[in-house]
Amino acid sequence: MKKILFALGLLSGISTVVAQAADSTITITGNVIDNTCRVSTASQDFTVDLQKYSTKRFFKQGSASEMVPFSLIFTSCGSAATGVRVGFNGVTLASDNTLLKNDAAVNAAGGMGIQILNADKNVIVVNQETNSIDWSPVNAGSPSTINFYARMVANDYPVTAGLVRATATMTLEFQ
Repeated sequence: MKKILFALGLLSGISTVVAQAADSTITITGNVIDNTCRVSTASQDFTVDLQKYSTKRFFKQGSASEMVPFSLIFTSCGSAATGVRVGFNGVTLASDNTLLKNDAAVNAAGGMGIQILNADKNVIVVNQETNSIDWSPVNAGSPSTINFYARMVANDYPVTAGLVRATATMTLEFQ
């Protein structure tokens, strides 16, 4: 019993110490830069005419039409603009994420898709994650043009005659 009372006596002799911190200030800063461009009105809501081809042109799966060039023109690029990532989003074929699905509602060609290629004529994956798209340079303070190509590609054989049409939405990220 003496041991318990002695232990309680020691515990009651302990005082509680409260630590107080001095007032402090955290400064948070940032910087807004002008690194974007405007898309020229000529590069908004336009149609790329892929021309007319005979079904004989598409003699096997993977056969393609000629590449038709098109460009995106950027204006009013900010003083800090150095690059743009251009992605294309749309409905693709289940079997090939580089071919936009033919969405012609009436008189659609069978076995056809549309492919977009970059300026180096490399096929672009549709619906690609933005961070995996290469940067294209833009000129700060002046207009910039990014070139692309489009073409029809047979995704099945035999191809049947009709209209080929697809829609893609552009996604832009500026650096």
